[in-house]
Amino acid sequence: MSFLPTDYQLPTAANNYMKLQPGSNRFRIMGSFSATPPTAIMGWLAWKDSSPHRFRMADKPTAGSFDEEPKHMWAMTVLNLTDSANPQFQILELVQKTIHDELTKLFNDADWGDPCGSAGYDIDIFRIGEGKETKYQTTPKPRAALNGEVLALARPCNLDALFDAEDPFEFALSSEPDPEPAQPDF
Repeated sequence: MSFLPTDYQLPTAANNYMKLQPGSNRFRIMGSFSATPPTAIMGWLAWKDSSPHRFRMADKPTAGSFDEEPKHMWAMTVLNLTDSANPQFQILELVQKTIHDELTKLFNDADWGDPCGSAGYDIDIFRIGEGKETKYQTTPKPRAALNGEVLALARPCNLDALFDAEDPFEFALSSEPDPEPAQPDF
């Protein structure tokens, strides 16, 4: 006789955030800086006592109040496709200037342009190294439609909640259901 049932598995918590791991990190941007509610935001990220503090663009904090210089950040909803067998709808927060620069070049390039949504393109960020020696290579992948099963992973998210240190996915659980659920703005 076993103490635990034979089919018992520890529950896994939903991971709402994509973190760039060593090696390949493939994703499709689902958010937009112009969507309402925002599904991509820009601002400032500063750390104090191991806690993140996020500020809107117009509210850049002073460096002396935090553990290090505040960094410009982008946060956006993405489909994390790194594990192709287990895609996940998550938030990706980017503070690396080299990645911002490369993505801006892609988004402004006539051949690549808007990466978002079902008819957009995936981006692969390859991470190598650790700490101050970390380097990133950003590569766009050919445009390809996402299948409905993967698109169905998208769910309501309010990234503005990050500025108030709240969970961007929480509002969907606590608010009254809409008669017509909002669709992601691709």
